[in-house]
Amino acid sequence: MSKRPVMTKYRAILIIALFVGSLCEGTAFYINNAATSASTNPVALPTPAPGATGPIITPTPVVTATPAPAMFVVSNLTVLPFQVGEGDPVNVSVSVTNVGDLSGSLSLNLTINDTAGEAKTITLPGNSTGTLQFTTTASTEGTYAVVVGDKSGSFSVKATPPPPLPPGLTVSNILVEPLEAWPNQPVIVSFDLANTGTGNVAGYPLPVSVNGQVATTVSVTVAAGATSHYNATVNGTDLGTYTPSIIGYSAAAFTVVPTGKHTFHYIANRAQFPFTLDGVDHSSTYTALVDVGPHTIVAPANVVQAVPTWSNTLFVFNSWDDGSTNPTRTIDIEKETYCVAYYTRPGSCPSLYVWNGTGFNYEAEVSDGTGWLGFVDHFNLDGSIKFSYNYPTDYVKIDNTMQTKDGYFAMNIIESSDEIFYLDSAKLVAVDHPANVDVFSTSSTFLYNLTGMGAMYTVNKDLTMPPVSAVDSSGQNVLPQISKMDGISTTGVRWKWNSLDLNLGNLSGAQEIKLVVVATTNWPTTQQGGTNFMAYANKPGVTPSPPPYMEVKDSNGNWVRVPDDRQFPLPDVTPEAFVVNLTGLFPTNDYSLRINTYQNITFDYIGVDTTPQQNIIVHTINPSSADFEQVFWSGSNSTGNFTRYGDVTSLVQSDDNKFVIGREGDGIALLFPANLTAVPQGMVRDYFLVASVWFKGKGLPYLPFTVDPLPFQGMSSFPYPANETYPYDAEHLKYLTQYNTRAITTLTYLP
Repeated sequence: MSKRPVMTKYRAILIIALFVGSLCEGTAFYINNAATSASTNPVALPTPAPGATGPIITPTPVVTATPAPAMFVVSNLTVLPFQVGEGDPVNVSVSVTNVGDLSGSLSLNLTINDTAGEAKTITLPGNSTGTLQFTTTASTEGTYAVVVGDKSGSFSVKATPPPPLPPGLTVSNILVEPLEAWPNQPVIVSFDLANTGTGNVAGYPLPVSVNGQVATTVSVTVAAGATSHYNATVNGTDLGTYTPSIIGYSAAAFTVVPTGKHTFHYIANRAQFPFTLDGVDHSSTYTALVDVGPHTIVAPANVVQAVPTWSNTLFVFNSWDDGSTNPTRTIDIEKETYCVAYYTRPGSCPSLYVWNGTGFNYEAEVSDGTGWLGFVDHFNLDGSIKFSYNYPTDYVKIDNTMQTKDGYFAMNIIESSDEIFYLDSAKLVAVDHPANVDVFSTSSTFLYNLTGMGAMYTVNKDLTMPPVSAVDSSGQNVLPQISKMDGISTTGVRWKWNSLDLNLGNLSGAQEIKLVVVATTNWPTTQQGGTNFMAYANKPGVTPSPPPYMEVKDSNGNWVRVPDDRQFPLPDVTPEAFVVNLTGLFPTNDYSLRINTYQNITFDYIGVDTTPQQNIIVHTINPSSADFEQVFWSGSNSTGNFTRYGDVTSLVQSDDNKFVIGREGDGIALLFPANLTAVPQGMVRDYFLVASVWFKGKGLPYLPFTVDPLPFQGMSSFPYPANETYPYDAEHLKYLTQYNTRAITTLTYLP
């Protein structure tokens, strides 16, 4: 059977059913609606006349609808223009439709970046549409979100480019104050603006940027060839770092920190020095945010700094950055604050440390002080300065605790003071001598070129022959102080003549007369020495700080100076023994000796030896290795081309004006081979380090704290006269360019 007739029949039935259903539903709706209307709005029906017949006609009911209240729909948000310049107006509009029957009003806010702004109200009759319009501006470059009602959009602000920069404007001396601020705190950027062009600049809006965005403008007026000073005010809203700049010239960055706090910096002129902040232990260098207000800082009076494989060194607290000397200090922190503790190491010059089997033990200072560059001989009549002769070589006797390390004698030379040093050579001298004598070398001085420097003298082992008498310049008997090597010394006064009169007894039968001395020079700081030198600027021909000198008595009993090349030397800053050869200095059999000192020199021991010189065997050992490195961080402001770190063995072999040039914190590790021949029977062996080194201290007003000019062997003084110069030949130029490549131009606080 075909399916088509069946489907046709089903469709017909479905259509009829739908029609009947719709008719019934419509009838029911009408009846129900009519009933409702009738019940709510009864209609009076006409009363039939008495006796009237026929149908009663019922009128159609009247239906009355309730008007809908005002209802609003917001649409068609328009933001024009989409992109504007800083401060330019932006028009925002929306369409508002009242879809209700009754009149009503609607209030809407213009919200920009989640901040509610202007509010406006529109009143509309029912079933009508109107437009609500706003105008806004923004002065900072960026994108801004716009919301009106439930509609959102956006616009962007592009920085308005400044007018073309007038030619010839340059910025200098940019200062930022403060360098640390709180959120939205004003920060002043001050600067000098020079007009190097040919035309005047009047009223130009000079942009001042922060982090690359224009933060403000300054109206500037600068005549051609003139310079004017201006200030600009900026700020930072969030925590972080902000860098101001002016037409490409950058300023120091300022930092925004939490309100109520500021950064505290503690710096010692050595790293890892302990201190306490409000009772809590810390070490340098230290930086932290702290609450504003008073804080107590305590620096230890003494610190022993251990430098692994180098040395243990004592440092003594000297002062704070404000000049106060009490190790306990209270600071009221109201801004970013630096607290600097200055420590000094007792002594001066580069320091020598020697391996003793377990560690490097402090031995002595190297250079005696006579390698101090810039020592003033006198001022000339025209105000110019005649500088002193300098002797750079020191002879340091090594303590007998020195031990070998892996087949070598190991020594470290460290610059622990704020100085520049020039090490030309270093060698170890081994002296074999009879067991019944001791051996000592010489010491040097300023001004006088002494004969016999570096000679090795044998002296009586017991040193049992003190002077017959010893009287100082105040008439005090000081023989007890100088009769023993016990650390009990005479007293001295700096920059005032002191004398020590010695009666050496009857030495008429002696073929040799040697004075064995243990003494110490208590030097001032370089700055104090420079101040003393300059005090003699109006005293031409007078030496500000003359070296010691000796006198003996002539046949008339008068004191007369001994020859300049036989004068008394300057003792070291540590108590070292040395020999002064007096043989042939006494013109008569009066063996009285006067030692005059102007520096603060104290004597621990003075003995007389008349034994003849014994045979000795001298072995000179050059270093097999010299390694140059930074031992500790330095806050020195010394500048110049210093020697690069690394192997410098070739530089310390001889006095050839090829220096290892270092500064505070630098050290040289030296290894000397210990494979010497055996000590001959009946002899013992002593060791000396012989080093040629100059040093330049900080604080001389007439001498910059820089590497240049370089000293050199054979110069008559330092600074040297115009007819003398460092040997800038091909060999030394090659040395300078190959080794002295560590250029330091500025102070760096952190390593």
